[in-house]
Amino acid sequence: MKIGVIADTHIPQAQPALPAGLGRAFAGLDIILHAGDVCTLDVLRELQNTCTITMAVYGEGDDAEVQRFLEPQRVVQFAGSRIGLIHGHPAEPQPWWRRLLRLGPARDEEATQQRVLAAFEGVSCIVYGHTHRPYARMHGGVLLFNPGSAAPLDGQRPSVGILEIDAHTIAGRIVYL
Repeated sequence: MKIGVIADTHIPQAQPALPAGLGRAFAGLDIILHAGDVCTLDVLRELQNTCTITMAVYGEGDDAEVQRFLEPQRVVQFAGSRIGLIHGHPAEPQPWWRRLLRLGPARDEEATQQRVLAAFEGVSCIVYGHTHRPYARMHGGVLLFNPGSAAPLDGQRPSVGILEIDAHTIAGRIVYL
């Protein structure tokens, strides 16, 4: 089974629409997981036109309507694998002075990974976003998978991901758009 994974679309703030290469990257997939910062429900409606099932959680950049419609985190199950889905932002907004003194991308990634690992038990994989950086590595038997940002943010090339799941394994790969 193959599942499309997307995060940080940031529409319309960072880009006017979903990236042109998305249709090609997700061709033939029946399921898409969106790990937050959808920003408007129109993005989810457009993704639902692309595939049969779209599941999502909200991030700190999502408007009030999206936050009313979606959960902050959830667990989904496919092919016997439990997958945690979360955006990964801190529960409490950071004060302005902490945002100015960010300790760099590596430190932010590490803090986000600690948050998402603490949020779930009994999962094979945790899909998250927030840092805008692609990441796919095992941590104590759990695949941490960040597809990166579908929007061109922070000097990163836009990307999405594909999770491949069978009865015995789960693996993720990054697809650059």
